[in-house]
Amino acid sequence: MKNLERNNFRPSVWEPGLRLGREKDIEYYNTVEACCWTYEKAYKRIHQVLTMEDSMCLVQLDSEEHITGYLMGYFKEFDDIRGYFLEEIVIFMGNQGKGYGTDFLKHLEKVIRENGASILELNSVNDEEHKRFYAKAGILPVSNFVMMSKFME
Repeated sequence: MKNLERNNFRPSVWEPGLRLGREKDIEYYNTVEACCWTYEKAYKRIHQVLTMEDSMCLVQLDSEEHITGYLMGYFKEFDDIRGYFLEEIVIFMGNQGKGYGTDFLKHLEKVIRENGASILELNSVNDEEHKRFYAKAGILPVSNFVMMSKFME
């Protein structure tokens, strides 16, 4: 398995990954999560994160150089530490349950440490499957922060 950082390769290599990412996002979310993603919405979602200052995206390849998934997020500066916010990790259908996600998170931890981050943050769906997945990597719910939102009607 190989992991590629966005900043380490040419646009000619990155763009096919971005196209495949959009296609796989649509396939996964619309099939498994019963969502209604379009090509345009998926492109915009990925593009928004990739063009943020201090963003970092990794693409994971299997031994045959096929893309198994990707993750994306950005580094955040605080007064006393540097963090990385994992916006999204996607392991494509057909590759889930094979250890790719676990290995990917381990690699992410190594990369963000090398880049001076001392905390990994993320928001997750609140279900047992996601809780188990992240708990295996030592990523646990925090009690001193609450995600808040308001839907605009």
